[in-house]
Amino acid sequence: MAGTSKARSRSRGEVEELPSGSLRVRVYAGIDPVSKKKHFLTETVPAGPKAAATAVKVRTRLLGQVDERRAPRTNATVNQLLDRYLEMLDVKPTTRDRY
Repeated sequence: MAGTSKARSRSRGEVEELPSGSLRVRVYAGIDPVSKKKHFLTETVPAGPKAAATAVKVRTRLLGQVDERRAPRTNATVNQLLDRYLEMLDVKPTTRDRY
């Protein structure tokens, strides 16, 4: 006898209430290619009567950014990215000095 199985729906992202009453929305955005750590998009919604509804909208927007790959993939600064680039760059020492 075949039983019916329900696919368990797992919520993507989370909404957390802060001590101030504000809500923090956090969505997983993949692995940071520079630091190799988990990367999250976060946004804080101020406390208020419509904070919960606004937080759901923010979570949906952040998920859309991740799905469409419009979200930043790293938290690295330009300085960190340039340092990494110069480490891998194969040029003569005089060129490297001028860079």
